[in-house]
Amino acid sequence: MYITDFCNHKQSYLDLNISIPLKVTDHEAALMLMLQGLDYSKFEKPKKKSGRPPAVDSYTMMLILLYARTQGKYSSRDTEKLCKRDLFLLKVLDGKKAPDHSTIDRFIQQHSDAIDNLFYQQINRLGSLGELTKNIVFQDGTKIESKANRYTFIWKKSIKKNLPKLINHIEEIIHESVNLYPIELENSSPEDALKSIIEYLMGTTDNLKPNKTGRGHRITAEQRIFRDTNIYLKKLEDYKNQLDAMPERNSMSKTDPDATFMRMKEDHMRNGQLKPAYNLQVLVDGGYIVGNYASSDRTDYATMIPAIDHMHERIDWKYKKYCADSGYDCQHNHEALEKRDIESYIKPMKYEHSKKRKVKSDIGLKDNMTYDKDNDCFICSRGKKLVLKHLKVKKDKYGNEQVTHVYRCKRGCKSCLVKSACMKKSKAKYKQVQINHTLAEFQRKSTERISSPLGKEIRVNRSIQAEGAFAQIKNNWSFKRFLRKGIKGIHTDWNLMCMSMNIIHLGYRLARNELGIPFYHTLENSA
Repeated sequence: MYITDFCNHKQSYLDLNISIPLKVTDHEAALMLMLQGLDYSKFEKPKKKSGRPPAVDSYTMMLILLYARTQGKYSSRDTEKLCKRDLFLLKVLDGKKAPDHSTIDRFIQQHSDAIDNLFYQQINRLGSLGELTKNIVFQDGTKIESKANRYTFIWKKSIKKNLPKLINHIEEIIHESVNLYPIELENSSPEDALKSIIEYLMGTTDNLKPNKTGRGHRITAEQRIFRDTNIYLKKLEDYKNQLDAMPERNSMSKTDPDATFMRMKEDHMRNGQLKPAYNLQVLVDGGYIVGNYASSDRTDYATMIPAIDHMHERIDWKYKKYCADSGYDCQHNHEALEKRDIESYIKPMKYEHSKKRKVKSDIGLKDNMTYDKDNDCFICSRGKKLVLKHLKVKKDKYGNEQVTHVYRCKRGCKSCLVKSACMKKSKAKYKQVQINHTLAEFQRKSTERISSPLGKEIRVNRSIQAEGAFAQIKNNWSFKRFLRKGIKGIHTDWNLMCMSMNIIHLGYRLARNELGIPFYHTLENSA
């Protein structure tokens, strides 16, 4: 058979230009319910006098993006292919040309703020549909790998170690240049001094770049100084820029400066390898993600307040209860929740550890000693008093002062009969304990709340809802690595994933005819 047979219509064929009845599924119905009737004005841009109109409008583009993610297609090229083959998207486009991958990618890059605004419009719609409790919110975080190369690390400790060595080399070459050339470099910074040397050599010497280099080829003093000065200046500028880019971090990636090297759970090499990643947070209510936050911080302490404030600024109600695991337990977070009149159900850091039998029987722990509030002292198992010795005041990363009280045994422990049990592996003469009374009081209140029947029920719901969201996104959808760089692009991608997650959850609830009844797991024995 030849190509001419098809061109001359000698080959019989089937006419596929027939109408195909398309039944809308529950997830597709949920997608349209979440997108129709929202405000898309933030996507609009001033009209140009000339140029092509957009391939599709903002509503259609958002529908394409979210539908593609519910089908496990995250790249712009896969989304473009889906537009040309999927029956639902062909019906949505209604004969229009499918947007190409560059148009899809450009749309995501240019409308990060509008996508964030649309996400919270959907949350307000879920609230109006009766799908949210609007009472308690659960938070959890996970780490997802960046697009950056895994071996492009920059360590802050390494820079701080090598920067003084570089300054010494710079001082040597400045001293040599001052002796050889009539240059005034007094009271100049190292960076300005190097620039002055380069300008002088370029203005007085013609052949600064040797024709041949390597073993057996000599270069002049001017050529050597010019070469070394440029190298030192480039290194000095790189070190300063890298230190400025990670003021509160210890590492960053060369190819994605916003990414921080973190220890991931998916360690295929089993050697504890650090990978460039981001810390992603979700706030969940009724099984829906009602708030999210993207951070370069390895820990969860600093992510709680920005995530809550970002959510409360955009939704129509305020949450009165907050539940999270021990990764968010710190004095600053407790004080911030108290200031915002939010009841805390944060699990204390040592809550699980304190329930062990060997911990309860350890007489050397301050939790097992009696605290006399009137006299401000601890009383050990032998009846001896540990009195206040001094205070340690330090500032946290937010600039707030944290006061730690240090208590020491007044009479000494050298001849104590239980010293070996109370002071394990310690050669000190006095028993000493440290405590932050402000944080301890917050932890005591949280322990009382989470130990109550209501607290137990809330903690169970946090495990189901907050951790269930990550199980769906990371395991079921296999979304474990971002396809774009930068904290802004990461946050936009995370917004799209959270919206897709909410659409899938709403689709299941539509299928079970549960719309209007917020999901909340109730324990049988709870009061």
